[in-house]
Amino acid sequence: MKSLYWLAWLMLGFGLLVGVSGFAADQVSVPDLKTRATDLTKTLTPDDIKALDAKLAAFETVKGGQIAVLIVPTTQPETIEQYGIRVAEAWKVGRKGVDDGLILLVAKDDRTMRIEVGYGLEGVVPDAVARRVIDETIAP
Repeated sequence: MKSLYWLAWLMLGFGLLVGVSGFAADQVSVPDLKTRATDLTKTLTPDDIKALDAKLAAFETVKGGQIAVLIVPTTQPETIEQYGIRVAEAWKVGRKGVDDGLILLVAKDDRTMRIEVGYGLEGVVPDAVARRVIDETIAP
């Protein structure tokens, strides 16, 4: 009887492990940060990406803070907020110790956008301002 009890627990643990690893496999991967503008949907032309990358580099030179743009087809099964946190943790945009990075994340097929802001920019770009920029400037 005792061995059946442990066997049941072992099977439950294995089932949870398989379920969690299956969920992780379903997540959209975070691409490597190679340029300031990454478009996995091919919505932007190569010239558009070069121009955007140049503008973001110029901003970084003048202001110091770093901005990156990522356009993906979808973030499903995650929400854009969950995926955005994973991107921010992987990319570590912003100066070390200052944490003044900003990521504009666009999930084209989901029709959603999000701005992830490092701690160093939270006072300058709080959630309300980020939402307003998306709603009033980017979306239209």
